[in-house]
Amino acid sequence: MEDGLNNQKIYHIQKDQRGYMWFLTQEGVDRYDGKHIKHYNFSDDSMKLDSRIALNWLYMDTGNVLWIIGQKGRIFKYDSQHDKFKLVYAHPELIRNKSQAFLNHAYLDKNDRIWLCCKDSITWYDIRTGTTLHIPTPVNGEIATIEQTDDNHFFIGTGSGLFRVRAEKTALKQVADEAVKSIDTPVHELYYHAISKQLFIGNYKEGILVYDMGKTGKVIPCQSPNNVEVNQIVALNPHELLVATGGKGVYKLNVDTYMSEPYITADYSSYNGMNGNNINDIYVDEEERIWLANYPTGITIRNNRYRSYDLIRHSLGNKHSLVNDQVHDVMEDSDGDLWFATSNGISLYQTDTKKWHSFFSSFDPIPDDKNHIFLTLCEVSPGVIWAGGFTSDICRIEKKKGFNISYLSPTTIAGVRPDQYI
Repeated sequence: MEDGLNNQKIYHIQKDQRGYMWFLTQEGVDRYDGKHIKHYNFSDDSMKLDSRIALNWLYMDTGNVLWIIGQKGRIFKYDSQHDKFKLVYAHPELIRNKSQAFLNHAYLDKNDRIWLCCKDSITWYDIRTGTTLHIPTPVNGEIATIEQTDDNHFFIGTGSGLFRVRAEKTALKQVADEAVKSIDTPVHELYYHAISKQLFIGNYKEGILVYDMGKTGKVIPCQSPNNVEVNQIVALNPHELLVATGGKGVYKLNVDTYMSEPYITADYSSYNGMNGNNINDIYVDEEERIWLANYPTGITIRNNRYRSYDLIRHSLGNKHSLVNDQVHDVMEDSDGDLWFATSNGISLYQTDTKKWHSFFSSFDPIPDDKNHIFLTLCEVSPGVIWAGGFTSDICRIEKKKGFNISYLSPTTIAGVRPDQYI
């Protein structure tokens, strides 16, 4: 898929109710419908924006509407009727300030508010009414992450540690919490596991910490990777989390035992292995496919139903391999053996002996005027294979008679006038 993305650096991944995948990249936004990738442009007052400095966060609200937020405080809403993104708000102070004034973080909560977090203030933008409220930042340090636990309570991670706050109508108030106060190192990522009432805290130096709010009220260290950036924590299932790191791939963490293990990491020796360990985001869809924003590869998809495969290809000049890499049809016969119709004859792979046989290829003793290109295969009875291609005849291979080969004419079989190919 990386050939169609507008940039290999992916920041965020989302999926809409139609099943389309959305990728926020360094160059803008891409939509993938399963076959094609579409690129979207963004503008402010008819001026095209430089997406490399304009767009940073991608969220889906409770009504399945996409929202994109830029570093300069611009908020874009996806208009599905016209298939475009519309600018609905621009932070006046950030837009006015042409220097290095940018948002530290943006967050969409469950109350349909977008948080635009600056150094000393937070702007709440109500996505239903379009109204805004500016409030002072109640915590120390630049905000890096926010996680909501109920309607009014949030945890905020900053470069100075972890803070617990309560949202009131016109303000944010800190909530006294000794366990939270004990975390005074930078917090980069947060995930609240509602079932167990545990807050998982991503910390560069110590890895993942757990604030057990439901039982012990204590902060507990996990057996997890440390000295690496924690970029994202998401649920894989009710009892396991996935942790995306900036250098060690993806770890799987058990919420009951606090034990983790490498789950998806780079494997440069495998054709279907992941190429790179720098993971910016993870999305687990309803079919349990895992979509990874993997820099510099682009998007990597892990499907646990098809965890591995073997890449079969022609070995140059070797008839005891797949005879040609251009394969038109594949068939498994009644013995469990595999047949391949290619642009240079037919290959048979016997699964029990792991041996290859070829038919009608340039390696085989057949007349020069005979066809080498085959398009279709069929086992008409156990051990009897029919093959059709760029020829007016059907080729028959009788496996149980020493691979006896014969030719059949459609005229003699069904009274059909031969065509140029079958």
